[in-house]
Amino acid sequence: MTPIKLLVVDDHEVLRQGLRFMLRGEPDVEIVGEATDGSEALELLRRLEPDVVLMDVRMPELDGLAALARIREDGSSVAVLMLSTYDDPAYVEEALRSGAAGYLLKTVQPDELLRAIRAVSSGDGYLQAEITKPVLRRFAATRPPEVHVTLSPREAEVLQLVADGLSTRQAAVELGISEATVKTYVRTLFEKLGATHRAHAVALALRHQIID
Repeated sequence: MTPIKLLVVDDHEVLRQGLRFMLRGEPDVEIVGEATDGSEALELLRRLEPDVVLMDVRMPELDGLAALARIREDGSSVAVLMLSTYDDPAYVEEALRSGAAGYLLKTVQPDELLRAIRAVSSGDGYLQAEITKPVLRRFAATRPPEVHVTLSPREAEVLQLVADGLSTRQAAVELGISEATVKTYVRTLFEKLGATHRAHAVALALRHQIID
C-alpha cells in the first residue's frame, strides 16, 4: 500500500506535534513535510508533491486562504483540506470557492480527521458535520442570480447522491456504474453549476432549487 503523502501547514508547533503523534501508527498516511506559513507551504508543495495539504486558515506572512488561491493559480490540483478554529460560514464559503477539498475544525476527532484525509485524497470532498448546515443555510439565504442549468436524468441522480453524502464508490455501487464514470459526471456537474467542490455544488443546487 502506497501511503497518502501529507503536508501539514500550521504555525503552532504543538498542533503539528499532536498530528505527528496521532498519525504515526497509520500505515496509509505519511507526513512528508511541515510548514509554518503559506509561503513555506508553496515551496514544499513544489518540492515534495504531496497528495493532501492539511492547512490552517489563519497564519502569519501568508495565510491559508491566500496560499490556497496561489496553489490554484499555479495550476496544482492537490487536495487541500483546511483546518481551523473558525466555523464562520464566510470562511468556509471562501475556502470552497477557492478550491478547497474540505474544511475541518481543530476540535475534530482523530478518526474523523483520518476519514477526511482519505476522502479528499481519493477525489471526494469532506465537510465536518458541525459546519455543513450553517454553510448551506448561508447559501440558501442568499438571493441567487437567474441561472438556467439543464441536467440529464443521470446527472440529476448523481447530484442527488452527492447531496445525500455518498462517496464516489458508494454512488457507483448505487447506480451500477464505474467510479470513473461517476467522477466524470461530477466534473460535468461542477462545470454546469460553476462549482469548485462537492459541497459547493450541493449548496449551489439547493440555492437554485435544482434539488430539494
